[in-house]
Amino acid sequence: MILKVESLNVYYGGIHAVRNISLEVRRGELTTLIGANGAGKTTTLEALCGLLRPASGRILFNGEDIAGSPTHENVRRGLVLCPEGRRIFPDLTVEENLDLGAYNRHDHAGIRADLRRMEEMFPVLRERAKQMAGTLSGGEQQMLAIARALMARPKVLMLDEPSLGLAPILVTRIFDVLKELKRQHVTILLVEQNARQALEIADRAYVLETGRVVKTGPAKELAADPHVINAYLGG
Repeated sequence: MILKVESLNVYYGGIHAVRNISLEVRRGELTTLIGANGAGKTTTLEALCGLLRPASGRILFNGEDIAGSPTHENVRRGLVLCPEGRRIFPDLTVEENLDLGAYNRHDHAGIRADLRRMEEMFPVLRERAKQMAGTLSGGEQQMLAIARALMARPKVLMLDEPSLGLAPILVTRIFDVLKELKRQHVTILLVEQNARQALEIADRAYVLETGRVVKTGPAKELAADPHVINAYLGG
């Protein structure tokens, strides 16, 4: 078990956004959180990575309680968030954005090797290497955001709504990337609006409603659950 959350409570402003959540992320698996807007999915990820401070509960990463630990320390530990909305640096080049993903690293040969790997995984980034990131299309920016996160060599990669706002052909490309990362045994915690596709590729899933986990289990079982089908898979 690489990541374990126990009885986590988080407030967002005056709202009790995450209520006593417990979950587990197993090494080498893809775990997904699904739920409606406002269910607490993004707040959960932001608390795990250190952007929000939990009111109570434990976040165990490799057995160490990191609840309340600063984001930059969690990145050094290997817990890396690719945020909703991409949040690339628009006035820097694609190459510079990727370099920033590795800012905690000092293994120069490894960084160069990972840059080549990102270019192989996302050929468009090689083509656009010297281009300002803000001039990329939405799908290209999402690929850059994922690649930048991977440059940190995460032990757990957290992805928040990677397909949000993308055209269907680009959604397919993003999910192809997730499948490839899974084949490479990258440990992933995925928040995704497209519940059907998320459940198709995930090993385990958690369903959040109004800040609480209401269902959990193997993704295939939840994909066949009548409540999940009616609420999140279009009936």
